Amino acid sequence: MWACPNLQSTKELRRLTPLQTAGVRRNITADGGAGPPPGGHHDDRTPNPQGTLPCGRVLSDHSTPSNALLRCRRPFAMGTFNACTVREEARLAELAHCAEERGVEILGIQEHRRVHTDDRIVYRRVERWTFIIASAWRNEAQAATGGVGLMLGSLARKALHLVYHHTDRILIAEFSGNPVTTVIVVYSPTNVAPSEEVEKFYEDLATAVRDVPAHNFLAILGDFNARLGPQDAPFTYHDSTNRNGEYLAALLMEHKLLAANTIFQKRTGKRWTFQDRATGMLRQLDYILVRQKWRNSILNAEPYSTFSSVGSDHRVVSMRV
Repeated sequence: MWACPNLQSTKELRRLTPLQTAGVRRNITADGGAGPPPGGHHDDRTPNPQGTLPCGRVLSDHSTPSNALLRCRRPFAMGTFNACTVREEARLAELAHCAEERGVEILGIQEHRRVHTDDRIVYRRVERWTFIIASAWRNEAQAATGGVGLMLGSLARKALHLVYHHTDRILIAEFSGNPVTTVIVVYSPTNVAPSEEVEKFYEDLATAVRDVPAHNFLAILGDFNARLGPQDAPFTYHDSTNRNGEYLAALLMEHKLLAANTIFQKRTGKRWTFQDRATGMLRQLDYILVRQKWRNSILNAEPYSTFSSVGSDHRVVSMRV
């Protein structure tokens, strides 16, 4: 139990926190502002950090069971999309518009390329959507690269329980529901990156997966920069597995996962997720991973070209649960 001074009622508490994201934990810095917690990256800043209470705790306005995200008889869609960049406000607005049109309630985003000065997580509203990102980073030429994040619809925002920065390439969010939904957004090194870098990425991802309770619904939304051959996935675009694909296949086997957009028999035009702008070659690099025991809960999963107006060379991969 906890107690906050100078609060007379829940009504007054709600007046102090009008725009906060449901259930996300907050922290207080020495100067009274919101900031990252000591010893970790679980930054819980919201679009309205001044609403944080003096004791550093918040009672959510959306704590009732009706805000559960995953429920029987109420399907919803989630997706993954390498945006290539959403640094420009127009592209960010277009991304929100596409998510609205497609009805994607949770969208994992890779390569937003927005750089922050620290490890905090940034929240902002884009129309009715909530945009949540961890910082991108700069390469040797000081160009912004990478960055993972989420675009949440109103239902997902109300169900959001916590979100934190696991590594620069991995963001984790948890949503209330029955069962609880855990979403991991990932951006893998490319297939030509040093092996040590790829191994470190998969070690970090395996750690994150092991930390998710067995009864949670787990969805890993990512650009894995990996090709899976028919020996590793039933309905894949490629006829062989590349180096990154071998790491991905090992992850699937070890943790009893499946790539949802490879389990449905689709024509080849509904399998590829990336088109090389220089050569026109098509590849399947983006996947949504779920635990095998949830196979029958996946209603459909496939890529669409409906986000092409954002300007990316990737297609969105959408899964209906």
